[in-house]
Amino acid sequence: MSSSLPAAVFFDAYGTLIHFPADPSPFDYMADAVRRAGVDLPRERLDAALHAEMRYFKAHFSAVRTAEDFQRLKLDDARVYVEELGDTGPVRLDVAEMAAEMHEAFATRVLPDAWPAIDAVKAAGVRVGVLSNYSYLLPLVLDGLGLADRLDPIVFSAAVGAEKPDRRIFETAADAVGAELADCVLIGDDLENDVAGGRNCGMPVVWIARDGESAPAGVATARNLEDAARMALAPGWRTLSLTEQQGAGADA
Repeated sequence: MSSSLPAAVFFDAYGTLIHFPADPSPFDYMADAVRRAGVDLPRERLDAALHAEMRYFKAHFSAVRTAEDFQRLKLDDARVYVEELGDTGPVRLDVAEMAAEMHEAFATRVLPDAWPAIDAVKAAGVRVGVLSNYSYLLPLVLDGLGLADRLDPIVFSAAVGAEKPDRRIFETAADAVGAELADCVLIGDDLENDVAGGRNCGMPVVWIARDGESAPAGVATARNLEDAARMALAPGWRTLSLTEQQGAGADA
């Protein structure tokens, strides 16, 4: 089916619409939290421990299904962090206190370009949704940030049972708006999960590279969400990051 506009524009969530605070960064916040707890360690050790915690969280958060699961994960994260710090001298860090500090360090915020981008897509009469690898908490997170009532549908991996770049989660998103994969656009910040995933199933994709990173050949790139939204609504949206054959097939 050919159309001048997509049936829906989906945004990835974390890293695209929402993120943890930039100032202070989680690394600065946790370094200060450890100092406030009475422990003096080199910044290299503190940052390495937080990197380890972030890797652990990324590997396990998609399995969270209940509030109890999430609480256990936060405590396990803090335990990983404390263990990675190693010897802290006479002061022993409390895992529950570190879990509370990390919750504050990674308090989610809406990225400032999210609001105008969402409004631009909605003003064009196009549905705006979320397509994300995230735990069951995503709808609650978005609601708490004031985004939930602007986004429909909210498609996330914990509910679907498949993560990007798996084709199934892309199909679920398209089905939720009653459209074909080629009739939707995804905007995301991950080259593997978002760009490669979209390409492999024929969904047009815009890659967000706020840090100025160079794009691989053939990848439609924007430096902010407002530009990405304009690309998703402009003529030629069907071929964003796709091959000529894919784009031609979508217009057939």
